[in-house]
Parts: sequence; C-alpha cells; structure tokens
Amino acid sequence: MATTTLLEAQFDKGLRGTAADQLATVSTLSHMVQEYPIPTFINSLLVRLADAFETGSLDLRVAAARALGQCGPHLKLAFSSAEISKRILKVSHSNDPSARETVLDVLAELAPLLSTSNTVHHLIRESLSTTDEGEFRAACHALKSFSSISQSFAESIVLQVGKILEEDEATEPRKVDLLLDLLNPKEKDAVPPSNTRRLIILKELNRLSSFTSVWSEAQVRTFLESLQPKMTSQALIEFFDATTSLVKNSSYENLRVLKDLILSNTGFGSHADPEVSVRFVFFASQVVCSPRAFEVDSSDYIETTMTAFTVVVVNACTNGKLRNRLASRLFRAIGDLLLAFPYTQYSFSPMIISAVFSGFESEITDSNNQKERLDLLCRLIDSDKLYIGEVHKWACKVMKEKRKLFNAYSSQFSYLCLAVGTSLPAECSVIFYPGNSISIYETARSAFRNGHWKHVASPNLASIDVINMPQFERNWITALKEIGNSQLTEMGLDELESQQSHLISALSALKIGKSDPKFGAILRFPIGMVSAMLSSSYAHFHLLSVLRPFQTVLSGALQPNKFFNPVMAKRFITALSSCESSLNEAFVEWTSLVRASFCADPTSFDLITLYYLRVSVLQTAVRVILKKQSADTIIQIPQLSNSRTCSLFQKERLQWVIDRIRNLRYDFEPNINIVNNLYTIVEQLAIIPYMLPRFFFQQFYHVDFKISTTPQSEKERPVRVLQGDTIPIRVDGSLTSTHPFPIRSLIIFAEVTSLSSHSHNQVFREAVDLSENSHFAAQFLLNFKTTCDVRIRVEFIDQTSRKQWKADGGATISIAVKEKYPQMGHEYKRSGAQIPVDPRQMIRNTMFPSDMM
Repeated sequence: MATTTLLEAQFDKGLRGTAADQLATVSTLSHMVQEYPIPTFINSLLVRLADAFETGSLDLRVAAARALGQCGPHLKLAFSSAEISKRILKVSHSNDPSARETVLDVLAELAPLLSTSNTVHHLIRESLSTTDEGEFRAACHALKSFSSISQSFAESIVLQVGKILEEDEATEPRKVDLLLDLLNPKEKDAVPPSNTRRLIILKELNRLSSFTSVWSEAQVRTFLESLQPKMTSQALIEFFDATTSLVKNSSYENLRVLKDLILSNTGFGSHADPEVSVRFVFFASQVVCSPRAFEVDSSDYIETTMTAFTVVVVNACTNGKLRNRLASRLFRAIGDLLLAFPYTQYSFSPMIISAVFSGFESEITDSNNQKERLDLLCRLIDSDKLYIGEVHKWACKVMKEKRKLFNAYSSQFSYLCLAVGTSLPAECSVIFYPGNSISIYETARSAFRNGHWKHVASPNLASIDVINMPQFERNWITALKEIGNSQLTEMGLDELESQQSHLISALSALKIGKSDPKFGAILRFPIGMVSAMLSSSYAHFHLLSVLRPFQTVLSGALQPNKFFNPVMAKRFITALSSCESSLNEAFVEWTSLVRASFCADPTSFDLITLYYLRVSVLQTAVRVILKKQSADTIIQIPQLSNSRTCSLFQKERLQWVIDRIRNLRYDFEPNINIVNNLYTIVEQLAIIPYMLPRFFFQQFYHVDFKISTTPQSEKERPVRVLQGDTIPIRVDGSLTSTHPFPIRSLIIFAEVTSLSSHSHNQVFREAVDLSENSHFAAQFLLNFKTTCDVRIRVEFIDQTSRKQWKADGGATISIAVKEKYPQMGHEYKRSGAQIPVDPRQMIRNTMFPSDMM
C-alpha cells in the first residue's frame, strides 16, 4: 500500500511539472497499471490523468491516448467512470479538431470502462459527421471499440454507419431490425417489397453482414426466413454473399442457424444460374468446414449430412465449364471441404475427388476448367500428405495415357508427379518435356522444391542448351545444375567431398551472376543458402572424419566389455571437441540466413528455420557427448506458420533425430554405442533432402536500404586521420519497401575492424526511427588508434512480429591512421639533423665553435 501511495504522489507530481515531465510521467502509466492491478490505485491514476487531460497541452493528450492503449484489460478495474468521463468530455467542446480527436482516441481506449455512457455514445454519433479527417479517424476508432463491447450501441450506431458507407442513396435509412422487417414483413396483410426494393435492402444487409457483433440469433433467423425460390438471381447472389460474410467470427448459435439453412435448401446448389449455385456451394463449405459446425454432432450424423451435401458439390463440379473467376471460387470451396474431411476418414470425400478427376476424361484442353482443377490438386498435396499417393498415381497415369493434356499444363503436372516423398515409376522418363526449355525448367524447379534434386532436377537442367542464353541466365542454370548434383544419397567422405565441390561451383556461378546490375539483387538469398549448405557439409565431413576410425579400426577398444579402453574413449572426446568450430561456423551461417529472410513467404521461412534447427540439433548432440549439455535438454520445434507437406516432412525427420539425442547419455566414458548413435544422427541430418523454398526462386517483396556515409573513402583511397583523433561518422539512408509489414525502428551498426590487432575491434550501435518520408540518420564519434575498416550495416525491427532482422548491403570506410610526430624539447628532428628554434644560433655555432672557446 505504501508503494502505491508513493507512486500516486510521484505520478501527481509529474503531471504538475514541466511539459517534458508530464510526457515522461504519462509514459509510465502502463507499467504501473500492469505492476499493481489494484482497483483503487488504477482508479486514482485515471482520475489524475483525466484532470491533466482536461487542462493539459495537445502533446499531453496524445501521449495519454497512447499510454491508455498500452494498459490492456486492467482499465476495467477503475470504478469512477462518471468522474473520468466528465473531465475528458469537457475537452470535446473545444473548437480545435485536434483536441476533439484526442478525446475520441482516449474514449476508444476507455471503452471497457465507459461502454454504457449515453453521453459518449452521442458524441461518437455526432463526430461521424465531421469534416476533419483526423477527428473522423478517431471517431471510427471509438466506434469500433464501443461496438465490440456494447451490443446496444452497436445496434443503434449501425444506421449511422450505413449512411456514411452506403454509395446508393436509395438505401432505406433504417436499423437492421427495420431492414429485416421490410425484407420479410411479419404482418400477413403487409405488401411484400418489390424486386427492386428487395435488392436494395439485400445490398445494405450484405454490407452490414461484416459487422457480426450486430447480428443476434433472432436477427439471423429473420434474415434467413426471407429466402424464397422466386427471388431474382441478383437478389440470391446478394443473399448468399451476405450469409457467407455472417459465417466469419460467427457465434455458435448463429452458425447452427446457418447450417440448418444449408440442409433445408440444397436445391440452390443446382440453380440454373451458375453464379447462384457456386455461391451457395461456397457459403455451405464455409459453414460445414468451421471447426464448431459439428462439435456436438455424432459421426453418423456428420456422415449422413455431408453425403447429402456431396451430391450438390458433385453436381456443381460436373456441370460444364464455368467462367475462370467462378471456377476458382468453386474449387477453392471444394479444396476447403477435402482438407476439412480427408478422404481416408470419410466415405463421401472420394466421391468429390472422382468428380474433380472427371474433368480430364476428355483430352480437349481448357474444356472443363482443367487449370482450376489442377490448382486444387496441387493445393491438396501441398497441404495434406494423405492425398499425395492418390493424386501422384493419377498424374503419372495422365502422363502415360493423355500426353496432350499433360503437355498443356506442364507446371501443375510436374508438381503433381514430383510430389513430396514420392518417386517416379521405373518406366517414366525423368525429362517430361524434351525440347521445351521452359517446361524443362519448370520441372526442375518443382523437383528442387520437393526434394528430387539429383535424379530429376539435374538431368532436366543438363538437357537445356545454355549456349545462346544471356550471361545471367546461363550462370543461373549452371548454379542450379551444380546444386542438383550436390544432393547426397548416401553418406561417405568421398560423397561429402563431391557435394562440397558442386556447392563451391554453384556458389561461384551465383556470385558471378550477382554482379548483374539488373537481376543481381535477387541472388542474395540463393547465395546465402548455398553458403550455409556448404558450411553444413563441412561440419558433416569433419564429424564423419572423426567417427569413421572409431567405428572401424578402433571399435574394439570401445566395446562395452572387459576390453574397453578408457584412454581410447578420451581420445574420442578430444577428437570430437575439435568439431565444435565447424559446427559453430555452420550455425552462424544458418542464423544469419534466418535473420535475413524477412521478405520470405511463410512456408519458405518455415523451411529455412527447420534447416537452421538441423545444425542446432547436431550441435546439441555433440555437446551432450562432450558433457557440455544435458541429454534431457528439451529441443522444441517452433510452430509452423503454414502446415505444408514439405515443412511437415522436414519437421517429422527432425523430430526423429531429436528423439535420438537421449540415447547419447553415458555415465563415465562413451562406448561404441554412443559413437554409432551419433553416426546415425549425423547420417540422417546429412541425407534428409533439402527442399528449396519458394523464396529461392520467387521473391514477392523486397526491403532495400540505401546508405551514404560522411566521410566516404574512395576506391583505393582511405580516409586519413591522425592517431588518437575523434572523428564523427555520419550515416544517412533511405528505405524502400514493398513488404506489407511496416518497419518499426532501425539499428545502425558501426563495426570497427583493426587490420593489425583484434584487441582494437569495436562495435557501436545506435537505434533510430524512420522519418515520414522513410529517411533516417545516425552519427558515431569514433576514436582511431590504428588503421582499420569501419563497416556500416543496418538491422531493423518490424511492426508486426517485433523481430530483429538483418538488412542486405552496407558500406565500408577504410581508415588510414597516421602517427603524430613527437616533440623533442624545443627542437624538431628531421632526417637526423637538429634544427634549433632560433636559426641565428646556427650562424653563431659556425663562427664561434665550442672547441675554440
């Protein structure tokens, strides 16, 4: 209690201080609220903050809104809501729109405390009519906060929202309940709305359906009762679009009502207008695929219900060609169904797959939305390994029997025939499209992404004629060919040496390609990944070189019997400890690659993280044997962003290795069993095929930093300074980003590397923020003692994940340090001669030599 009293006094004192003190005090609010979630304490702080808000400056009010947003649910503990709102609302009468904007921002954060305040509700409604953009933004912020908490406010405000957002002036300005009454009048003698008016109302309801908190179960039931077979196609389209929106974030009660609608109106899945039938199937799939749709139903009920719905799906799937947009929507819905109800567990799923395959009975290309069907099949094998066997078998059959279709969709069929964990039939050629360089390259890319490097990717790339290609493309194909040849099928010292030779050649070709001014930037990640793979290969080679002698000629001395030689066990430990350096180098390489993969798509980032974990797990295994780490260490694989079959395959193999680490435990000295277990772990990690992530081939986003330094060192002309001088180094830069995640802050590093002594190496860092036009600046004061290089690099933190990432590029300043000439009393030495301070002394010494005196 004494602590909170003291904090209250300090908080009150800070709010009464200077402007800087006030801002600093307000910034501590969230920390105090979270540290001491005591109702009286929180209430006292909020009342004091409201007093300061009423009389304070605009900066203080903005800071108060920001601080309240960081307090979280603890604000509910306050109880003087009337006093707090009274003080804050006084500012709402200001003529300054910025002041009114801060009021609305603060009210939005205090919504849990003021959810029932009619005065606040009225203020929000009035503010929605403002012409000031800032005030309107804050009003929308407050509207969102209060609508998610107060059902009464959400119901009363929706009409106001409709007026603002509706583009068609003919829309009825009524609440949701009134719109439903107009759409489906309860009175028997009421005149039903005309088709035109019904369509207008449905459009308004379709727009309002995104506000799911507004819709009660009774409102949803009333809306669904308006469905009639005689409605026009356009009205049915609006109706099913609205019901689809209602599925998102719907309560269980509303979801149950929507499910009943599907079961009683399956006829709309066979509507004459495909726009209606496809929308019904899409809406129904969103409902039945919801995890809560059948949570209280028996398995028999699910089977019966879904079998009946499957008839509708099969009919839509076999009802002729659709427009591309509609076909994409239909097969996306079918994909959702097949992933939610795997065909190995439900009898109705094979019926749907057969309907998808039926579109390829004719060899006429693009006659039955084959492209959309193939995209669906690619999605299935990429998302659920249960479908891989069936789809792979079917694709290979098409390759043999319907070559025209197979050639028409080379990219999709290549991906299906080379699915993860499969192998081609013996009678199939690995070169699917001889003579077609583009299709051959697509086949090789699919092989790389699914782990078929040596037997598929490499032969395909070797068949491409690169003589007439531009230099960049030639280097790229050459590098890929070397990468394909580097895959290990068995582990041995010769095989690892061959792997390293291929990876070195690939790295050399990629580095040559990086000099291309137009496309060189896209090779940053491939170079980093190949370099990391090469480091892993060196580590595997080093470990195998240590393990092989103890497994063969020295194995007798490590047998767990009376011939066991403790000296030999210690030699094994000594030899194994030398492998730590190569493992650390590989670990640093993969860590750097992970931290430089901000622009990678989620699946690619999952794969990169799993490859990084390979080295980490191997490092742990070695440290367990060296007694530097416990065998019971928990190694947890992080949750995958996207559960794709490629990443799940890598995760399963990695988990198998992790489970074997406990077998490395021993009491006194390691024996041959420990050596063999470590060999098994190394072998598995070395042979598990890498699957090149999509980011290796296709980069959707980029984040580029352009920096300049003052001073700058020109080519072969370093910056010259005197020893001991302190020189300012200024860094100016700009950011160009296409990534959807905004950059939160930057960290500028200045790494001083001495050319003569590592003891003089230093690392300086400075955190900076981006300006509105994405520029930044930093300055370092560096004292130079020896000649060195100053490397400037950038790291950044994104706003969404709050992780720290490494940026590509940088700048290097070469510093040449020149020693100062030392003073010798009142004289200066130059070329061995002494020059007096007074030149006349030289004449006197000549005329009157000292030996004459």
